[in-house]
Amino acid sequence: MIEYGDEHFRELCRAGRVAIEISTIEDRRKDAVHKFWLTFLIVIALAATILWFLSGAGTLGFGIAAAIIILVFGGILAALPLGKAGKALKLPVLETLAEKGGLTYMETGFDPPVYPEARKALFGNWLSSQTFSDLFHGTEEDGKRFALYEGNLTRRQGKNTHTIFSGQMYAWQRRAKGGGEIVIVPDRGLFNFFKPLGGMERVRFENDPDFEKKFEVYAYEPQQAMMIVGADVRRLLLELRQAGRVFGYVGAEDAFVAVTGKNKFEAGSMFRAVSGEERVRAMFDDVCAGLATLKRLRAALG
Repeated sequence: MIEYGDEHFRELCRAGRVAIEISTIEDRRKDAVHKFWLTFLIVIALAATILWFLSGAGTLGFGIAAAIIILVFGGILAALPLGKAGKALKLPVLETLAEKGGLTYMETGFDPPVYPEARKALFGNWLSSQTFSDLFHGTEEDGKRFALYEGNLTRRQGKNTHTIFSGQMYAWQRRAKGGGEIVIVPDRGLFNFFKPLGGMERVRFENDPDFEKKFEVYAYEPQQAMMIVGADVRRLLLELRQAGRVFGYVGAEDAFVAVTGKNKFEAGSMFRAVSGEERVRAMFDDVCAGLATLKRLRAALG
């Protein structure tokens, strides 16, 4: 797996597509912000007009609902130019960076590696929505595949929608095959009597109270799990836990770790005047940090 350095960043900024977008991003941004406010003001005026017409005693409730709907959908419409401006810089940067590292990048429309095998054990089956974006994947010299991408999982309960997970997902082929499944989930307190998969046993690490306080480990073969989830693995998981909740799955051939985090690999807010180089640097640093975490996970979990 490649390790990017400052020379790669400088080359990235000089790349044809990226250099062009850097030079035009500020003009694009200003134009997108102008279109946003113009559209949004029109939407506000339309919503206010409808609310005024339907302000009678019998239609006020309908008027308020209609105004809210117009504001929501109008806001989405107004924000489209902002998203288009950001994507005009984002895609060339991430595609070029991936190409330079011998990786393949896909923004959307991909099957998330290893996630289907890990989903039930880590997140359950009752998900109402699951979306994935910004996939970087490659293959090592020994033929082992690895991937980094983002996921957002939600569950609907009645009228409310809860985010089950939002952050980065790391997947890879293990160097050594064999063994039963191992599941690592955040401590669930009073609900820890529910097993992720039928037949699994709770694996305890009494000599590591810090880890026990934050995580629960389940496996079909507890002794093997204690060997795989060794001191280095536990230390790394605790470190990642500082940024958010962490979920882990180790199968016979593949491994998967999901870490809660903010949305990454983006060009940044288009409402702020930021130089193109700074926007590129932020995306570059996100990719470097993600690949570095993936490398550490692969070294620890095999």
